[in-house]
Amino acid sequence: MSRHDALRISILTIYLVLLLCGPILNSSNFARASSSQLSLSANPSSVVIKVGDNATVNLALSTGEVLREVCFGEQGFPTSGFVLTFLPQCTITQGAITTTQLVVEATPAAAPQNFTAFIVASIGNQTASTPLTVTVVPAIPAWIPWLGILLFFLVIGAALFWKPRKPSKAKGKAKMAR
Repeated sequence: MSRHDALRISILTIYLVLLLCGPILNSSNFARASSSQLSLSANPSSVVIKVGDNATVNLALSTGEVLREVCFGEQGFPTSGFVLTFLPQCTITQGAITTTQLVVEATPAAAPQNFTAFIVASIGNQTASTPLTVTVVPAIPAWIPWLGILLFFLVIGAALFWKPRKPSKAKGKAKMAR
C-alpha cells in the first residue's frame, strides 16, 4: 500500500466517522443549547458609590441546563476612575441559574457623576446584558469645603476690621513712682 492510498483511506475513515456521529452531535442537548434564551439580572440594578469606596452587585444568569462556559464583562464604564472585579469572571454554568458578583470600586480619580453601563454575559456566540446605573458622590459633603472658605474669610475680615487695643498705661501709678 502506498502513501497516497493510506492518505485516501484515512480521509474516508474520518468522513465516515463524522457521518455516523452527526446524529449524536445534533442531539436534544445541543439543540437546547442553541435555542436557549439567556437572561441576565443585576441586584441591585442601581448603586451609589462614594469616591474611594466600592459596591457589590449580585448577577444571576438564566441559561437553561446547559453546561458551558460563561464569561462576564462590561460596556459603558468610564475608562478611568473605576476598578471592576467579577468574582468569578468566567465559570461553567451550574444548572439553570449561574451567579457571580461584581465589585465596582470608584477610585480617587473618579469624578462625581451619574451614568448607566451594561453588564454583559457571553456563552459562545450568545450574549445577554442588563443595565447598571452608577451614581458617584464625593467622599466628603460639598458643604464642608464651603464652610472652610467661609471661615477663612471671616478670620481675615475680623483681622482687618477689628484692630487690637493698645494696652493703656496706668497714669496715676507712673507719677507716684517718681
